[in-house]
Amino acid sequence: MVRMMLRFDNEKVHEPVTSQVILEEKIPLNIMSAYVNQQGGEILIDVDSEHAERLAKAFRKRGVTVDVPKLIEKDEVKCTSCGACVSLCPMNALKYDPSNKVELNEAVCNGITCGLCVDACPVRAIRLLG
Repeated sequence: MVRMMLRFDNEKVHEPVTSQVILEEKIPLNIMSAYVNQQGGEILIDVDSEHAERLAKAFRKRGVTVDVPKLIEKDEVKCTSCGACVSLCPMNALKYDPSNKVELNEAVCNGITCGLCVDACPVRAIRLLG
């Protein structure tokens, strides 16, 4: 799976761009999060790797900005495994491993629209990217 951030400007939010691309390209996608209003918006999606490039091209053709972000980064040296981030993560992307160290599962992280763990980390071992 590839995670993509779709950014729509204030003109594109009044057009059914997302549904048009899904119907025309016949590519299923999973919407992880969305925030759209009259000024613009962002939709975070997951799509199968084999279709990612074709889908990105279709959105870009319609004037949508497409980014493939790395969401958050955890500094293993700074992290004390205190768990402040674990308790706040709505996606369960941060969990304790069997040795009681905090581990990050980037595949389920929604960091680019969430970022709760960044503010929660007392030693600043987590940062947003992209």
